[in-house]
Amino acid sequence: MSGHFCPGSRTVSWCFLLRLWYHAVIGRMNPMDQQKIGTFLKQLRQERQLTQENLAEIMCVTNRSVSRWENGVNLPDLPTLIQLADFYGVELRELLDGERKPDAMNTPETKSATEETARKVADYSNDVMEKVTHRFHYMYLISIATVLIYLVMNHFDFSGSPVLQAIQGACLGIGLGMLIVGAIFTSKRGNGALFFKAHQLNCPNRK
Repeated sequence: MSGHFCPGSRTVSWCFLLRLWYHAVIGRMNPMDQQKIGTFLKQLRQERQLTQENLAEIMCVTNRSVSRWENGVNLPDLPTLIQLADFYGVELRELLDGERKPDAMNTPETKSATEETARKVADYSNDVMEKVTHRFHYMYLISIATVLIYLVMNHFDFSGSPVLQAIQGACLGIGLGMLIVGAIFTSKRGNGALFFKAHQLNCPNRK
């Protein structure tokens, strides 16, 4: 391939971790017609005479991710949708609608279509944020509970019970680990715009 959307070598691991976190935390998306969008993504790929493996390499994702997009199992994240629209030479609203629209740049409907695209992007992002917030709430509650269990157990002598000592250590490890992971990825979410700009600067479009 003559070009792709992968970041530079120093950020490849973070690219992978962010994508892994996104799919683990957010899960499936339901606000739009995923089957229709997936069919349209497949059509666009086939028009470029690309295999799923080719597209996965260009977008720095796994073959399975491309397959899940095209089967309507889930949707790409918003930055990837923007990259796909640019790569295929279609408008973002066309990807979100799952079909091509007639050229209407000079018609009265242009403003309405633009507003509709903005609304859909906002709905897409809001749904993501809502799911992420709920998952993080659960994660923090679990981490606090495990740390509290550790603190309570710390008042007792479990030197004669390796099993209870292991449970105590596991509670501390799980609690602190989840808090640290949550803090790291919350920070990444807050700097999403900067990450996306750096991602674009490091990833020339395929000619």
